[in-house]
Amino acid sequence: MNDILKDELKRKGFHLLLLIYVAGYWYLDRITVIIGLAIAIFIVALLEILRFKVPACNAFFCSHFKGFYRKEEADKVSALIGTLSGALLTIIIFQDKFMVLASFLYLAFGDSSAALIGRTLGKHKLISGKSIEGSLACFSACLIVGLCLFNWVFALIGAFIATAIEAIPWKINDNFWMQIINAALLTFLAYLIPYTKGF
Repeated sequence: MNDILKDELKRKGFHLLLLIYVAGYWYLDRITVIIGLAIAIFIVALLEILRFKVPACNAFFCSHFKGFYRKEEADKVSALIGTLSGALLTIIIFQDKFMVLASFLYLAFGDSSAALIGRTLGKHKLISGKSIEGSLACFSACLIVGLCLFNWVFALIGAFIATAIEAIPWKINDNFWMQIINAALLTFLAYLIPYTKGF
């Protein structure tokens, strides 16, 4: 297994920690989750400040958490802050639990699948620079998520939307925007197409 794949597996494995706040969102009350995410953002922000103020800390994080930090992120704010902030805003803005849950799971599984397949097997590039193989993996993962939550028509359209959003070459943290935009578009779609809640 090459180093790029190992690092990407570590990063996407860490990405699956999103499932912690997904579970929290589903089983706990909304205010508790909002407070929990706000505390998590504060703690991560403090660690990031420490990392930038103390070069030895930055070197420690970048060497011992290789894979969680990409090379280009050594002198940039961790993507984790964007991920947590996107989740917090998504929960604050949108009321429908199923739309919010789908947006979280699209990021956890769709984005992770796209990155892993795209970086290892991706040979055919889209205009955005992402690979067709990665996008197909994203679509498949999001469709499976959608079928657990919605009827097949809504799940199919939702998977297409999530895949299109993932394929955009974001200039800033895509983990932040993907959750918010997916929840917004799914909420809008729910006004147009009836959906059956999966459970």
